[in-house]
Amino acid sequence: MLLFHSDNLPHHGLERIFELAKEAGFDGMEICISQNVDTHNPEYLKNLETRYQLPIKAFSLSKKNDEALIKVYQGTVREFKNCTLNLHNASSFSFKYQRWLKEIAPRLAKKYQHRLCFRNLPPESIMGFIPKRRSNNLDALKNQGLVCLDLTALALSNNDIMQAITILKGKMKHIYLSNVYRRTPYSLPGRGILPIESFLTKLAKLGYSSNFTVKVSGRTLQEGNEDMTMQKMKDTVAFYKKYFKQNTQAAEL
Repeated sequence: MLLFHSDNLPHHGLERIFELAKEAGFDGMEICISQNVDTHNPEYLKNLETRYQLPIKAFSLSKKNDEALIKVYQGTVREFKNCTLNLHNASSFSFKYQRWLKEIAPRLAKKYQHRLCFRNLPPESIMGFIPKRRSNNLDALKNQGLVCLDLTALALSNNDIMQAITILKGKMKHIYLSNVYRRTPYSLPGRGILPIESFLTKLAKLGYSSNFTVKVSGRTLQEGNEDMTMQKMKDTVAFYKKYFKQNTQAAEL
């Protein structure tokens, strides 16, 4: 399935985001639990699912407020079943979140039949040379468990996205689709320095069967210009179908 991330249009309300994603042809949604209180309301989220026939298949957590949002995150995701929890590793001084991620999140996922995936983030440092987050490289992530692979974050870490397929093998269970265009991270998948076409084609031939989330910036989607936003969203769906869905179908013949 191709999911649309709720953070892609940060200045839109959730209902309008669902409406646009449905019109553009996405298969489902990923909700980021953030300071937007609408993301804290499971009943409202389920109403949006039903109204727009767009299932919520993944949840992530805002890295800016992860410790403050832990309780809300738990309360929201436990009202859903069979979703993917795409969680980033803790920063060096987020001791509460570190403990929660290690001790509580795995039990939460097991109890409510979710799949817990650890997501790589763009590199950050303290004082210019101390890594801000532990276990943010691919080898460390796969040793933790299942992985949500963020393609732009991988590129910003100077890693090859094609090699990541080999490194992660069966551990890669969710993928954030985006590209880097003219040095702008989280651009649309269809144009940029990353060989997304080859990446999707290879995954299709290998029989990858887990979900993708389009995770891009509002600037890339030209948020505020509804016609351009919709066209870019539709182009992204078409790109995914061309290089993944069609190659998947060909591989099955």
